Amino acid sequence: MRPRLDKPYSELVERDKEDNRAAGRRIVSVLTLLGLGLEREGDAAPQSMPQEELSAMIERNIERLAEAEHDGWMEHLRHNGWRYAEARDNTKKLHPSMLPYAELTEQDKEKDRNNVRHYPEFAARAGYRIVRLK
Repeated sequence: MRPRLDKPYSELVERDKEDNRAAGRRIVSVLTLLGLGLEREGDAAPQSMPQEELSAMIERNIERLAEAEHDGWMEHLRHNGWRYAEARDNTKKLHPSMLPYAELTEQDKEKDRNNVRHYPEFAARAGYRIVRLK
């Protein structure tokens, strides 16, 4: 974890808060690939999926979901002026992972996979649950 990000949301600078909000929005769009969505806990909504079933569904589709996560992350960065370079430079908004998913290193692909695997946890921490869409 980068030290500037290892703090409560309320203490983040606005750019990092927006990156977090964009990541949350990506969860919704990626889940729709599997016919899933988010509902606020406590709403009169469908019951959340059993954890084992949800984890198995994510794993069966992990590459598809990880690619969608990566594409969404890249689009967010591109929208904010970032572009590809071999070396990262935050000041110049250059990033070596601004590549199609298929061209990423296995290490970078694993970051996207892990993000997707943690969607249920991220949703729960924000007061949501993952449900099947009607």
